[in-house]
Amino acid sequence: MISAAIQSPQLARLAVLGGHMAKTLPDDGFGAAEENIPWAADFAGPAWGDLGRGYIEVAERAGYVRANRQLHEYSPLIRGDLYLAADDDAIRAFCDRRVSECKGILADTMVCGVDFLGISQGEAFVAGMRMCSAVLDRYQLDWPAPASPIAGPSYDLQPLANRLTCARWWRRLVRVEQARAVGQLARKRRQVAKYRQAYVDDWNVQRCREAAIRNHETLSQTVATNEDGQEYTLAELAAVGVSNLKNRRHELMTRVRGFEEVADSLGHSGEFWTFTTASKWHCMRWLKKPGKAVPVANWNESTPRQAQQWLGKLWARIRADLDRAGIRIYGFRVVEPHHDGTPHWHLLVFLHPDDRRMARKLCRRHLLSDDGQEKGAWRYRFDAKRIDPGKGTASGYIAKYIAKNIDGAGLNLQDDDSGLGMAEGAERVRAWASTWGIRQFQQIGGPSVTVWRELRRLCSESEPGLQSDLFGNEAAMGAALAADCGDWAAYVECMGGPMLPRKCRPAAPGYWVEAGPNGEARELTSYGDVAKGAVFGLWVRHPGRPDEPGACLTRQHRWQIEHRRPAQPEIRGSRSDADLVGDRGVPDWVTKLAGIFAGQGQGIAARWSCPFSGAAALDLCQ
Repeated sequence: MISAAIQSPQLARLAVLGGHMAKTLPDDGFGAAEENIPWAADFAGPAWGDLGRGYIEVAERAGYVRANRQLHEYSPLIRGDLYLAADDDAIRAFCDRRVSECKGILADTMVCGVDFLGISQGEAFVAGMRMCSAVLDRYQLDWPAPASPIAGPSYDLQPLANRLTCARWWRRLVRVEQARAVGQLARKRRQVAKYRQAYVDDWNVQRCREAAIRNHETLSQTVATNEDGQEYTLAELAAVGVSNLKNRRHELMTRVRGFEEVADSLGHSGEFWTFTTASKWHCMRWLKKPGKAVPVANWNESTPRQAQQWLGKLWARIRADLDRAGIRIYGFRVVEPHHDGTPHWHLLVFLHPDDRRMARKLCRRHLLSDDGQEKGAWRYRFDAKRIDPGKGTASGYIAKYIAKNIDGAGLNLQDDDSGLGMAEGAERVRAWASTWGIRQFQQIGGPSVTVWRELRRLCSESEPGLQSDLFGNEAAMGAALAADCGDWAAYVECMGGPMLPRKCRPAAPGYWVEAGPNGEARELTSYGDVAKGAVFGLWVRHPGRPDEPGACLTRQHRWQIEHRRPAQPEIRGSRSDADLVGDRGVPDWVTKLAGIFAGQGQGIAARWSCPFSGAAALDLCQ
């Protein structure tokens, strides 16, 4: 198959014409093929190497009208010389070409603008950046910082220029666009549905598998070393953190159970809410009686990411109304996909029993604001269940959804939404969240989980005199002991309860940013932006001076990160003649057998016992 990423469309066209036009296609004359195939090769461009064979097969089977329509369905993946379904080597080559193009644009504009047009360097730099932005527009790619206009002094634009001339930045940008474009095309082709490709297309599932393997290899080859000489690979460190699926699930369940205990102690009631989008956000719907998925007629061709953003907007409005009504809630939100990839939310919230009816009313009003008159909207758009302690605990309500969206552990049932096993379904859900950039779990209200993790780190590494590290703050001391014991309920109580604003809590995360002599931030990213800083520990309030928090260091070591390539396997030298033949001569049975077949037994024996050579080996084989 000719790959047009390497050869031009004209050469690809000649290859197709030479290979397929030797025979006449059924129901279409030679003239039809002569007109359609060159057009298809030009239209497909770099994708012709992958799509050309399928185009010919469809044309042979159903004619060129059907083949042209099917080829046109792949147009979202074809953007000039960028084919988004290409392999990673082709993507890397494309990014390298764009980096060279942007570097050339910036260099040419600086030379021509200053030397020939007589404009300043800043104006020339801005003109070059505008031309680089046209390169991004050509391939329908997002600008590095949409909120930053192309204006102002050149040093404000330098971080953007550094991105545009960085191959790694281009690869990240194109790979994200690649995953989402391929995923959306699969949804438009009605391939993402129950009993087909549930939640997300198979291409993205395989992409995530390969990425996980590459990431693990990279982490295994990256070593962190501290000043004491201790060395750990990043893979070892990731295995003991929340990157480990088992640890992530355990921590989430600990926090859910802790919120439930806090609610019981305060007399709050639990609610289990489900938010669903309108039918126009769904590309497929499931019919139970025939047992099949059918297209939704009024689908607006939105992506799962756009549907998630719409639910986020509705939730922001609901929170604003709840705040105006004086209703305080806390709990967790879980996002999971329908079988067609459209997201819906499950929320486990705790609130005062007297606020339950008003909170439901506000949620229903906002969720029905979008096509609220359509059939089934009142029933499915918003569902609320009051948690009855006699039937089960609040953590039991949401445990299934947490496990289902992480690793499927402890669930031996079949996934109803996908028709797959729980483990396989969980893998596809993780691939779905990765493809569309959707946050699966989010805490609502309550204290910071970062403080919880830093306190656990502090207790595991500190000496018995912990009180001096927390400046005598008894609330922070109690929170540290509760975090060390894994008691989220006690931690919440020591941090001021579930509804206290975070700015009023006894401890907050601390971020380290190195400053210059005049107080300006001098720690920059690899692109030249001001770094946000890394967590160094906690800011703890002094009991007598609440406006002057003290810094509590929880990260005792400075680590140097080094990538070490694995040692190449030792290549042994070529085997000697003695190793191949041995010190002994040819066995008698070989000589006799060779003499019987060819009458040349003595010659073979002589060649066997003499120093081994390639020519002798060839003669022996012959």
